[in-house]
Amino acid sequence: MKNKLYFGYTTQSHGLKGELKCFTDFERKDLVLQENMPVYINDQKHLLTSIRPHKDFYLIRFDQLTDINDIEAFRHQKIYVAREDLKLKEGEFLFQDLIGFSVVFHEEIVGKVIMVRYNKSGKLLEVQQKKNFFIPYNEYFIKKIDWATKQIVAQNLEGLML
Repeated sequence: MKNKLYFGYTTQSHGLKGELKCFTDFERKDLVLQENMPVYINDQKHLLTSIRPHKDFYLIRFDQLTDINDIEAFRHQKIYVAREDLKLKEGEFLFQDLIGFSVVFHEEIVGKVIMVRYNKSGKLLEVQQKKNFFIPYNEYFIKKIDWATKQIVAQNLEGLML
């Protein structure tokens, strides 16, 4: 699945008309959950034809399939999207792109980003060090992202690193 991004997964069918329950925590759902958006299940391309939110998941339909029997093979499957299909604008990025970046504090590398976590107050970058620590993703802590050198220049980290 080169150049494909994990979007979410399906669980079971909903009703008799070919809808599947889709769970996702993808950060840019707005770019994916659109009619005629290509998604990939089992390395095969499918087009979303119907999307609607329902409770804490989405009900999706694709490839004009409208019968419960037609979608049985798609239950309990991972869904991927192609990065180029997202059509990110100039300067836009996905936070998962920051994984692997070095964190620089006072001109010294203090660790690497190993995960991006989401909580109610915002995004947290988990940095691997002897003891992992978290950096809130905001202007107070993140001074600059250098895409060329894959480095995040941080500030005000006193107290976050133990």
